[in-house]
Amino acid sequence: MHIERELKFRLTTGALPRLARLAPRRRKLTSIYYDTPEQQLRRAGVALRLRRDGKAWLQALKSESAPGGGLAARAEWEMPVQGKALDLGAFPHDEIRMATGVDLASLARRLRPMFETRFTRRSGLLELPGKGSAELAIDRGFIVAARRREPISEVELELKSGEPRGLLQLGEQLALPLAYESKAERGYRLAAGLPRAPRKWRMPALDAAGAPGAAFAALFAAALMQAGSNAPGVLDSSDPEYLHQLRVGLRRLRSAMRAFAPILRGTKPIKRSLRLLMPALGTARDWDVFVQRLDHAKARGRRNAARRAARAAVSSPQFQAFLLRALRWLQAQSWRESPLSLAQFGREALERLHRKTLKSSTDNVKRRHRLRIRVKRLRYACEFFAPCFPPAAVKPYVRELEKLQDILGELNDAAVARTLLQEIETRPPPSLALRERQLGAALAAAWAAFRKQPPYWCDRG
Repeated sequence: MHIERELKFRLTTGALPRLARLAPRRRKLTSIYYDTPEQQLRRAGVALRLRRDGKAWLQALKSESAPGGGLAARAEWEMPVQGKALDLGAFPHDEIRMATGVDLASLARRLRPMFETRFTRRSGLLELPGKGSAELAIDRGFIVAARRREPISEVELELKSGEPRGLLQLGEQLALPLAYESKAERGYRLAAGLPRAPRKWRMPALDAAGAPGAAFAALFAAALMQAGSNAPGVLDSSDPEYLHQLRVGLRRLRSAMRAFAPILRGTKPIKRSLRLLMPALGTARDWDVFVQRLDHAKARGRRNAARRAARAAVSSPQFQAFLLRALRWLQAQSWRESPLSLAQFGREALERLHRKTLKSSTDNVKRRHRLRIRVKRLRYACEFFAPCFPPAAVKPYVRELEKLQDILGELNDAAVARTLLQEIETRPPPSLALRERQLGAALAAAWAAFRKQPPYWCDRG
């Protein structure tokens, strides 16, 4: 078994000439991906392909590891075969079953071609900063499923020797936007006839008895993946959900750093970069929400300008560098080992965030805004540590927390709407004040109900 580690980038206009000089080898590759009609391999996180490389045929099975936030790490079994046909017997079945849970022998008769990739690859070997090497591959062609096709235009950096941090440093030097969908993921989507969609949060599997540092790494990587995966949609789609989900990913990332703060080191550069990125994204989101609720010609103009500013921020070298530097910081394992298990650490973290939330008040707009932020951080922490506690214990507390968050969120939207109405020189509609009064009454009840909720983490041994 080989562990493949790679970074994938989108090939931008104008980048090909400067990169082609680094990739002198040129060849055509055709790959056929197989699965059962129920897509049992895809659901197991496994891709099985048969590839023609020149005159040779190779079969490969790849299994995705835990989310790497953009740095893919896959277990790979690859070997030559005779002609255009799978030879499943050549795979080490026991090893694959132990690593992936997939029994290839039991699936053999039901495997069918699902889609193909046809592309030209230019490649070359590059030295990494420090020591080690990586293969640079420029892939241009198509994914084909039935009569549907989607272009391939991407760059891959695969680690051949050395450490991942050297690969990430080299990735920064390429100055290209990261890509997050593998060819297999795109192929399955194309075969199903599904459009690209905003990526929502995907909670990683965590071990309550495991180390807090390992849990943080998984959560940070998942949040980084959510943010980065939605960046292309912000740039080339008018769907405001891409921007919303990108911001959610960044907020989860910040919340994870706050929840695990006692064991983390060197977070200041990451937090500083986030503070610089968030304002333009937040302004665009504010105008999106405003226009959805009160369509107005001046508001649409402001929203369009805010979206352009958000796209400029997401397409900037600073945003791309942030994603790679955050990955490099993660790969450096920038945390201290803790003698506590994740469950024990989670109790302390939740208690700290819970007490800080209870010190808040709802007296005025500024204090409600501060409370809203603390409630959001606490809810994210509840999600992060949920695997450590019985769901029946967690649910009542989180339910009251979510009610409180919803009310505070709508009150914040109303406060933002008043500010934006002033910017477009428009008087607030009477319905806004009425809704604020209703929400104020609801907030008092929700805040009281939440404060009565017993901390579910305190009664568990």
